[in-house]
Amino acid sequence: MSTRTGFFVLLPFLLFVLACGEAEQVSITISGGATGTDLDFTVAGAQRFMEQNPSIRVNVIPTPASGAGRLAFYELLSERSSSDVDVYQIDVIWAGIFAEHAIDLGEYIPETTLDKHVESIVENNTVDGKLVAMPWYTELPFLFYRKDLLEKYGFNEPPATWDTLEIMATKIAEGEREAGNYSFWGYVWQGRPYEGLTCNALEWQGSHGGGNFISEESKPRMTNLETIAAFQRVASWIGRITPLDVTTMEEEESRLFFQRGNAAFLRNWPSVYSILKEDTVLADKFGFVPLPAGPGGRAATLGGWNLMVSAYSEHPREAAALVEFLTNETEQKNRVIVGGYMPTIETLYEDVDIQDSIPFIRDFQMIREYQVKRPSAITGPKYDEVSKAYYNAAFDILHGAEVEKRLGEAERELGEILGK
Repeated sequence: MSTRTGFFVLLPFLLFVLACGEAEQVSITISGGATGTDLDFTVAGAQRFMEQNPSIRVNVIPTPASGAGRLAFYELLSERSSSDVDVYQIDVIWAGIFAEHAIDLGEYIPETTLDKHVESIVENNTVDGKLVAMPWYTELPFLFYRKDLLEKYGFNEPPATWDTLEIMATKIAEGEREAGNYSFWGYVWQGRPYEGLTCNALEWQGSHGGGNFISEESKPRMTNLETIAAFQRVASWIGRITPLDVTTMEEEESRLFFQRGNAAFLRNWPSVYSILKEDTVLADKFGFVPLPAGPGGRAATLGGWNLMVSAYSEHPREAAALVEFLTNETEQKNRVIVGGYMPTIETLYEDVDIQDSIPFIRDFQMIREYQVKRPSAITGPKYDEVSKAYYNAAFDILHGAEVEKRLGEAERELGEILGK
């Protein structure tokens, strides 16, 4: 039995039914999060929704932990026109993939409500005039760094450029190894062949002036001199300032590597802040800044998750009401304060309670100036295949493939996928 089919067969046994009395007349199901805080926030939010809407019962089911597993699960349900799940939590890059399988939330969500959200995210979630999903939370990556180690090795401020990061990472790593920490490295990130590597690679390419790997005209863009230079730089990091096993790391593995005291710098998402702040050793020893700039400036890949209502839902109005509730100001404020999940409602960035609780909220607004979008809207249903071709090329380069040759191969492969 395949993983996807097995998960689907087990679906009835995975239901977390949130009871709210005898008066329920309508039952809807939301797929939100795999485990941990993501799932906890969905369950808690659904409970609050039911308290205000006693005629609706909400069932919450967990999803596969990996993004690829979750995408496969959603695709299986959509291909079957299944009504088993009413509301899906979808990645910011999946709007084009699921557009035909979603209702138009613009027919249910007031325009005054939409206007409260970050415009670029609403635009991202709109496909051919159809609002596929409502923004739930957004993400842009930070560079986390060890404040104590910068001070120890005579650096007055964190790196603003990739050149400076290389210098700092080299000096700190050499010093820490001489002091006995033979597992110490300068910089860790996400190098496993998956969507996270696409995010990292797009930032390298963009910050070197290479633009996006798919142009606005839907043409591959992999062999310009700037992109070649970006990948040559990163390839030189492996075994020098970055450990060889970075190519096995996703967000969690790289975060743990940094948290265990084995790296000076870490590229990761804002939710890491809340985890590190609870660490008794690191709580006062780390800081965060925008990712370093290259010759082309800074680049930070837009991430985040959104809520979509299935076109096959038997109760679209009730499902849309749940989506509107879970994405409102009160729910988003709770998620950012408790879990560090960045809001999509503009006014919350000026909220005093949030600013007191999350000191990097103003920095996050600044990083939004450098955001770059993965070309999911341009490539639509082909995005997953396009991204795989891109991150596989990056992965091969990290393992020693000749940069210019491998990028040329990737550009041709992307052209074939897109019919260019």
